[in-house]
Amino acid sequence: MIAELAIGAGLVAAASFAYRALKPKRPETAAPTTKPPPDPAPLGLHVGDVLLHGDTELWLAGCFTLDEEGFVARLFRAPGNTRANWVLQLDEEGNDLALVNETDAVPEGAVPAELPVGGIRLTLRSKGSATITHEGSDLPPASDSGEFVMLGAAGGKILLVVDFAGAGRLAVEGTRYGRELFDVLPGGD
Repeated sequence: MIAELAIGAGLVAAASFAYRALKPKRPETAAPTTKPPPDPAPLGLHVGDVLLHGDTELWLAGCFTLDEEGFVARLFRAPGNTRANWVLQLDEEGNDLALVNETDAVPEGAVPAELPVGGIRLTLRSKGSATITHEGSDLPPASDSGEFVMLGAAGGKILLVVDFAGAGRLAVEGTRYGRELFDVLPGGD
């Protein structure tokens, strides 16, 4: 019985060797090339997204992005609702958002470091010069640069004033909210 098993194993080994020797060889091929990974999508909100906040749907039709050697803010136009005409994204990830509307509470000329708005005293948070990019639709006339001033108060009150170079002023004020209070339906291309 042992001899029969040894002969059977030898026949299997010989057949395997013969198969490998007679099998047609594949031509040598170059290693497959890999495509570089695509650029990651920018963080935060995007034009075309729809934000759901309570019973309000906010369609983000257009956007101004303010950059001053780094991210300052993104201001999205949200037409067609009664809650807010604009959504302000205050961090790159889109976790710090504000629902804002245009305001005429800002006097002409230089924006002061303190300003009462709606009975609340807002104080200076940041200011500077920014490069401004535009994307989408339903945006007011603007330029590619401008001066900005951001004021705020405890409780989330915020005011952003953008003086576009040669194209007028946009002042919006409203309230900050955490991202957990919004659902985002991503827009498609």
